[in-house]
Amino acid sequence: MQGTGALILGYHRVAERVPDPFSLCVEPRRFAAQLDELARKFQPSTLDSVFDPSPRRRVVVTFDDGYADNLWHALPIAQAKGVPITVFVTSGMIDSTAGMWWDRLAAICGRWPTDVPSVELSFPDGPRVVGIEGGPQRAMQTLHRQLLHLPSAEIDRLLDDLAHRLSVSSSAPDDARPLDSAELLELARSELVTVGAHTTQHLHLAGQPADEQGRQISGSKADLERRLDRSVDHFAYPFGVASAYDDNSVAAVREAGFETASTCLTGLADASTDRMRLPRRVMGNWGRARLRAMLARWTW
Repeated sequence: MQGTGALILGYHRVAERVPDPFSLCVEPRRFAAQLDELARKFQPSTLDSVFDPSPRRRVVVTFDDGYADNLWHALPIAQAKGVPITVFVTSGMIDSTAGMWWDRLAAICGRWPTDVPSVELSFPDGPRVVGIEGGPQRAMQTLHRQLLHLPSAEIDRLLDDLAHRLSVSSSAPDDARPLDSAELLELARSELVTVGAHTTQHLHLAGQPADEQGRQISGSKADLERRLDRSVDHFAYPFGVASAYDDNSVAAVREAGFETASTCLTGLADASTDRMRLPRRVMGNWGRARLRAMLARWTW
């Protein structure tokens, strides 16, 4: 049946001609073409209506993290196409001047002086030496893996220390900044936008103490509801893969009162799907031909 199972899609940014080491950006012209293709084949929907009966398969467009370009680049295109979007906002990053930690990491490594072959950083489990013998990109990838599971305060401390030792700025590029308070309110005013929560600090939840997971999850809901003066009913797990959250994460999402929680697991969402583990496909900077092939594979 054509209408069986909804397809939920995950984006991060809509931008062009900017550094994109983690492949988070879709160019505006390609985002517009993708929305055209989605509207032609499916019924664009929201998470509130994702399980409602429909003669066509439903598709839900979501964005993770809460970048400012979701307002300035993604929303005008979505409005022109009449496609609703959900933006999962990392509430503790609103008004941040430093930026998301992975963007800070990429910027620092991109500024790494060639006359500094290595630095020693004090990780919680002891000192580690990180160098650029394999190039700044390799150093960035190594540090990303090492930082991923740490608490937010430790990540910030280590990035500040790295930037200090390299004598470079520790801030992300201006084009990668998060939403500020005024931009969040402007985004939320659009009838096509649903604002969801994405923890307070984009913590890799799995393995963290249950009480800290609860604070990150319920805190993001409370932060956003206070700012927007409305209920925030939908959540997305940071990083989204199966290893990025655990049973404590799911329990905390239920306890916080969210109606759905999105992952980056494969599959389609139907009436039998656990609403706290909705599958979602991550989108790339693809042209129409590649998108059609991916959509055919995902909905086969």
